[in-house]
Amino acid sequence: MTPRNRRVAPADATADGGPSRPASDDTGARRHDRTALVAGVRAILGAALVLGLSTSVAWAARRHVLSSPRFAVEDVVVQGGHVRTAEVIAAVAGVAKGENIFSIDLERARSKLLHDPWIETATVSRHLPGRVTIHVVEREAGAIVAVPETYLAGRDGHIFKRLEAGDPGDLPVITGLTSEAIAQDRVGAERAIVRALDLANDYEHGPMAARSPLQEIHVSNGSELTLVVGKDGVAIALGLPPFRRKLDEAARIFSELEHRGAHASVVMLDDEARPDRVVVRTR
Repeated sequence: MTPRNRRVAPADATADGGPSRPASDDTGARRHDRTALVAGVRAILGAALVLGLSTSVAWAARRHVLSSPRFAVEDVVVQGGHVRTAEVIAAVAGVAKGENIFSIDLERARSKLLHDPWIETATVSRHLPGRVTIHVVEREAGAIVAVPETYLAGRDGHIFKRLEAGDPGDLPVITGLTSEAIAQDRVGAERAIVRALDLANDYEHGPMAARSPLQEIHVSNGSELTLVVGKDGVAIALGLPPFRRKLDEAARIFSELEHRGAHASVVMLDDEARPDRVVVRTR
């Protein structure tokens, strides 16, 4: 007979009075964890498979475009060349018909062109499926500069290359500059070259050019200019600008000397303190 005050614990209670956890709950949790793990692995494997397929497709596509005759260069268009022929420009850029258009490194081709002293700017572009366009802007030679080695300078005064066989030779010759002076003050040297070229242009369009062609422009003291003209090499010292008035005065003097039957060796119009003073030395 059971004691009156003794209680029997319910079947679903634990020894400490809390509710008991059915064994099936633990099994369900473990099953859920395994399902999540499998799903994660499948997702990773799927992503890896997609990535692998994408890489393979990309590699196959690259191989196709780099080997397909459809993308062979059929036309090389060169624009802007005058000193350099189209064939020479294409060869310098390293672009040739028949090569794959995607194998051409456009920036490398442009860099090669800019190493040519005649080429000031360059662009290289491709147009699918098989045309490459090269556009260059060449430098315009304005003068031959003797320092004493001979160089070509542009209209902007920039000395850009040594004078070589095949380069234009019918240009004004500028003397008086030295390598040391150019190295120490390149900007000043370029200004002197531009000033000399402006003077040469004024002379060529003046009344003396036909009978006494310009032979040389000499720079002294960095900015003072002297013209050497005619087959006898008559020196016309002009000093500092402005030059047009001095050129008109020189033309008047040469005309008067010719009328007298005299020949000048030097005409000096470079007295800046007394602009109206002219010194003439005759032969």
